Amino acid sequence: MASSELPSDMAFEILTRTSLETLDACKVVNKTWKNLTYKLGFMQVYCQRTNNILGYFVQSLENNKYVTEFVSMDDCIGKDPLNKPEYKIFNHYRNTKIEASSKQGVLCCVRRIKNRNHMYYICKPSTREWKVLPNPKTRYRTVKIALVVLKSSPLHFKIIRLSQDYSPPRRRRLGLGNYCCEIFDSETFAWRRTNIISLPYDVFFEPSCLPVNVSGLVYFLTDDDHVLVLNYNGKEARPRFSLPEPVTENKDYTDKKLVEYEGKLGFICLSRNEMLELWCIDNTRNHMWNKEKEVEIETVKREIKYPSPVDFYDSDIALMMGLDKLMFFNEQNSSFDVVKLDKSDYSAIFPFRSDREPIGLKAIGENSG
Repeated sequence: MASSELPSDMAFEILTRTSLETLDACKVVNKTWKNLTYKLGFMQVYCQRTNNILGYFVQSLENNKYVTEFVSMDDCIGKDPLNKPEYKIFNHYRNTKIEASSKQGVLCCVRRIKNRNHMYYICKPSTREWKVLPNPKTRYRTVKIALVVLKSSPLHFKIIRLSQDYSPPRRRRLGLGNYCCEIFDSETFAWRRTNIISLPYDVFFEPSCLPVNVSGLVYFLTDDDHVLVLNYNGKEARPRFSLPEPVTENKDYTDKKLVEYEGKLGFICLSRNEMLELWCIDNTRNHMWNKEKEVEIETVKREIKYPSPVDFYDSDIALMMGLDKLMFFNEQNSSFDVVKLDKSDYSAIFPFRSDREPIGLKAIGENSG
């Protein structure tokens, strides 16, 4: 029997026991298998059978220092995927800021040290592996950072850093709307400046929206309701394109974020009627948005204050953020699970997926240059 003809229940049994790398490969090879992996409940079963981790790092500020906690659907059933409180990944690196996450278990972090200096790290929290990286040129202030894992074994990753000159006008080297783009490549273990990204002088990157890595490109949301597209070398891969027309024509849309949804570029927001809307692009060449979902959130508003959409945990479960709670909301039957957060003043939420296999971070850069 050909693999594409496997019964869905047999494919489910196989896929929920495979590695993350194999699972991602199966999504590319077989569309039916890809759709199966996004079905409601698949990832919960997968994580239980493989002991892998799926969830979110929530970062908040306390006394001007960063505090990090991890939440997932496992918290809702009493299981602690990163063994809290016995072990908190950032306790021994206090005041460490997460800059970017990946779905291969790797984070890019920055730690503030003496004299207002910073130190860059790459880490895998599930295995407690850390590696100090060279610092980029810190003359300009970091605006956005994206982390791209090109290969898991051996590990090969790139970090894309966009920075801006905040000097007084007379000392400014970069004009308004210009951003310096630098790339760190783990194979060379060095940063290199690639080019200048130019936006209109009155347009800025949306501070609350993380970059999204989909289908070999990295997408950034700007505050004029447009999307900037970069390839993994920091070059503009497409002209900037706009968000869905109803959104750009109506200023009542709020809580706008780019997300990955079923392997596609997605966009979530709250409409003027306070409905959760999900739009997706099926063809990245023509950038045509299609509305995939419109979800009533009255149930959410009764449970958490000032709900804001964050992400889609799977095809049917939306992650909603309140003042001090996260809610996993099933839009099919309006059921939900709530996770109480330790802190309420959160600054960012990073999606995270990981296995528990060491990746040899200490060896990265030993054979470079």
